[in-house]
Amino acid sequence: MPVNSISAFEYSTILVSIILGLGITHLLSAFTDLLYNRRQVRFYWPQGTWVIFILFLHIQDWFITYQLKNKMAWTFTEMVFVLLYPVSLFVIAKLLLPSNEREESKDMKEYYMSQFPVIFLVMACSILLSVLFNLALLQQSPVQQLPQGVFFFVMLFMAVKKIRHSLYHQLIAAGLAVATILSVLLEKENWVIN
Repeated sequence: MPVNSISAFEYSTILVSIILGLGITHLLSAFTDLLYNRRQVRFYWPQGTWVIFILFLHIQDWFITYQLKNKMAWTFTEMVFVLLYPVSLFVIAKLLLPSNEREESKDMKEYYMSQFPVIFLVMACSILLSVLFNLALLQQSPVQQLPQGVFFFVMLFMAVKKIRHSLYHQLIAAGLAVATILSVLLEKENWVIN
């Protein structure tokens, strides 16, 4: 009888890695396409901040998923649950930047404003999935989820109310940048693979 050369964790996270890779690939290729056509494109910095933030979340999820390395058995339900977050990130990545040159607008502010309600709604779902993952699989405390709870309600409010005022989007983008930097600086233990 052959010995398993791959652990349950390694086997289970192959799909997570593929989905995260697809999201990263889309962000990088779509952004590169925009750079290639930069003379016709009007960039919008809050959208650029979102691109960096979603790229960061893809990488962060890959690191955080590694914390499950000692999990010996995986049920189908657990696997589907773990896959939902990277799938939601992929959906956001696809919505955040145009997929091809035939998009009707090269004005990224116009494109972003047409997409943000769906992006923010999917982001709210992503946050909810992240909180459930943290509570159920990483066994973090509910208090640790408070910043994500605030972010959840901001995303949900902006999506439902469809607030298009540019100042609010700039404030959210600035908040994302600060949160990303603080996450890297304050949660160093999550950024180590050993």
